[in-house]
Amino acid sequence: MSKNDYISLPELADKQSADPIKKLLILQDDQLSKTTTDDIDEPSSIILPQQDLKISSDLAQATIDRLATLSELEYELERTETAKSLNNMSVRSLDKLVKRAKGRLESESSDSLVVDTEPYAEPVADIALLADQISQILDDHIACTDAVKVAVTLWILMTWVIPASHILPIAWINAPEKRCGKTTLLTLMSRISNRSLSTSNITGPALFRCIEAYKPTLFIDEVDTFLNENEGIRGVLNAGHSRDNPYVMRCFGDDNKLIPFNVYGAKAISGIGKIPSTLIDRSIPLTLRRKMKSETKKRVRDLPEDVTNTIQSKLARWSDDNMLAVKAAMPVLPVCVNDRAQDNWEILLKIASILDDNWLEQAYKACIEISGSDSEEPSSNEQLLSDIRTVFILTQTNRLLSRDLLTELRRDPEMSWSTLNHGKPITLRQIAKRLSEFKISSKDIRAHDLRGNEVRGKGYDITDFEDAFSRYLS
Repeated sequence: MSKNDYISLPELADKQSADPIKKLLILQDDQLSKTTTDDIDEPSSIILPQQDLKISSDLAQATIDRLATLSELEYELERTETAKSLNNMSVRSLDKLVKRAKGRLESESSDSLVVDTEPYAEPVADIALLADQISQILDDHIACTDAVKVAVTLWILMTWVIPASHILPIAWINAPEKRCGKTTLLTLMSRISNRSLSTSNITGPALFRCIEAYKPTLFIDEVDTFLNENEGIRGVLNAGHSRDNPYVMRCFGDDNKLIPFNVYGAKAISGIGKIPSTLIDRSIPLTLRRKMKSETKKRVRDLPEDVTNTIQSKLARWSDDNMLAVKAAMPVLPVCVNDRAQDNWEILLKIASILDDNWLEQAYKACIEISGSDSEEPSSNEQLLSDIRTVFILTQTNRLLSRDLLTELRRDPEMSWSTLNHGKPITLRQIAKRLSEFKISSKDIRAHDLRGNEVRGKGYDITDFEDAFSRYLS
């Protein structure tokens, strides 16, 4: 052995120890499969996929959900490599997805704002008797007409059979003045309704998120303080009226992703004064009155919880047993109320028909009294049409100059047109704009003015109003 071939003892030892390793590395595949075993009982669910494989959406979501449970430090250590493993996803996109998953997990783990009621152990033998009990509780605590008591009782039952409904009327609790029991009624209804959630104020985004997340029966107090100025809330309340159009669309995130929110659900609102006409159309007005000094009403806070809890439990059992029956019910709708009122009352009349004949008769009377055509207040445009017809009749003419029509509308103190614009009278331009919605416009005519002189000018012919009078004032 030459000098250059000399190997020291340590080197020889290292060489000898390495030989077995080298031999193992060059084993044939069939030999390797016979000599190696996997001592892992189960494969890890967190091992990342190989880079050359396309990851499925289910596995990607599972990986994202796992990342959402990590601490901030743990996530920072993994985020870059994990993003690469998810089909080379960008780290920024992964951050968004993990943030969304974290929010969902936090929402699922938090206590719900609403409570599900445990159904009564036995079937409810006489649901009409239970409805009578609810009506009596209302009478003990609230000063209102019999029609309002009937409507409120049926509306409470409605919150337990929402899957059987197609239209959910808003319960609009109103009164001409303070201290008429609006908040008291709202509180009482919330204690008997299904999945109740009460608030005195709410923003538009909170409203549609709340309805989507919890599917509550929503009770909103003092709407007169914020509703008229908040178009977003009005839009959500309008959309939640029918299953035909139950969604509001909102954009979220840096990429303005469009997300639909289902806002179909039961809602009760209370306040003084008027609400927007679109909401009036979707509501059953429950007008209260201040109790007389001789009247005595109980306090809601003194109503035992075990009484209302038992009622809720029985209603939960009744709804479980009778949902299909309520959905299949086909009561005859009163012909003396308009189409929208029929839509609003249909689910209440369905429920009444399931109770008994007495409740159905009371429901018909309540419907006509509360939402009948005689009690329906016309819109401002309908009122203008009616007053113009009155002017034609009083002036005993078939043609009116625009300026004379304006004078007559302003003249009558019982009409609102002399103070329409914050104390200022209506203008010719405003009259023309309102009438244009009925396809009525002024034209050059020859007519007698208010002094009896025959003149030419811009004006209206009564024949142009015949279609609008027939459609909107008959």
